[in-house]
Amino acid sequence: MTSTHSLPTPTNPGPFGHKQRKNFFFPEGKTEFNHGSYGTFTRSVQENMLRWHNRVEENPDRWVRLDLKPALDNVRSQLAGFMNCDKDELALVQNTTEGVSTILRSLEFVPGDRILRISTGYVAVNKAVDYICDFRKDVEIVEVPMVMPMTDHEIVYQVEKTVQDHIAMKDGSSIKLAMIDWISSVPAIVHPIKALIDMLKSYGILVFVDGAHAIGQVPVDLTFLKADFFITNCHKWLYSVRGSAVLYVPKRYQKLIHPTAIQGDYKSSFELEFSWKGTMDYSTILSIEGALEFRQQYGEDAIIHYSHHLALQGGQIMAQILGTNVMTPHDHQVGNMVNVRLPIKDINHPKIETPDYLIRHLLDKYNLFAPSYKHGGYFWTRVSSQIYLELQDFVHLGNVWKEVIADLNAEL
Repeated sequence: MTSTHSLPTPTNPGPFGHKQRKNFFFPEGKTEFNHGSYGTFTRSVQENMLRWHNRVEENPDRWVRLDLKPALDNVRSQLAGFMNCDKDELALVQNTTEGVSTILRSLEFVPGDRILRISTGYVAVNKAVDYICDFRKDVEIVEVPMVMPMTDHEIVYQVEKTVQDHIAMKDGSSIKLAMIDWISSVPAIVHPIKALIDMLKSYGILVFVDGAHAIGQVPVDLTFLKADFFITNCHKWLYSVRGSAVLYVPKRYQKLIHPTAIQGDYKSSFELEFSWKGTMDYSTILSIEGALEFRQQYGEDAIIHYSHHLALQGGQIMAQILGTNVMTPHDHQVGNMVNVRLPIKDINHPKIETPDYLIRHLLDKYNLFAPSYKHGGYFWTRVSSQIYLELQDFVHLGNVWKEVIADLNAEL
């Protein structure tokens, strides 16, 4: 491990860029611009996962009966220090989807309860809210319409206006829970999360923060945020292996919350209920340990600083190549993902009515991929910045998109 005095800092970041590729698994010629969807992990994190995996096979009984829960407890302790909270308020789950369903299916919703959500919320989260409303009598959705770009003030105002408009209806219903993104997926926007939490709680509304993209992309301080519930994927930006996430449930709510798979520790304690999910491979969750070790080696502040500023610079240079613009009016609304407008003349072009054509075209012809989507009457691409990328990679992607779009526009 690198000695502490030589660790990179925000003023001296590195060694990042293409020098980092050796720590990841990308084959020669493959450039990754979509870290935000599925993440990827380093070679050292895989080694950490395999050590856990092999340890299980050496002695399954010792592992399951004696060693597993202390190992999970150690990871929770490390995450608690990383996110500034009590380790006993953390549960390790496989992904944000599981964490969202855990909370929504545990809470009691009665007739007249409403769930507030933002129109740009992640589709799986919105569908989970749909499910609750479908199977609870007179439990309905209050949706906040969002069309980006918006300033932080406009975002908070729009959410509060929706709350006030609902109250003004005086129909006997009340908003019980708000589902709020910290960093939305599409479009990728860092929301003013603390201001949103404080405002919503002032109306007596429970706040569940979807932080799927948060940990590893922005500093997380749960004691400061004071959300009622929080979920984040460690396998996106933290570099752990896919199938590793952490759910935050304050002690005051733990008697209400149970895992989606009920097992023999039901009602024994929050910790025990979430420590054992039945027979499965826990090495992906335990790989969080290796991810935290990697980040400590290269410097947490340096990783965040490099990726954020590369996203800002890369987005601007892609916009210049394409003759368009980035979506966000303020730099702090960008984490590691930047939205760049694509100059497609007909956003209803039949080839792009579904994402299949662009997915296959970018992967098959150019050996790269960046997701694209419609929003606010335009077509955008969401580009993920990471420590293994450099500015020249954004130049290359900008030129690829320019060529792809020129071919589409020529067909009109």
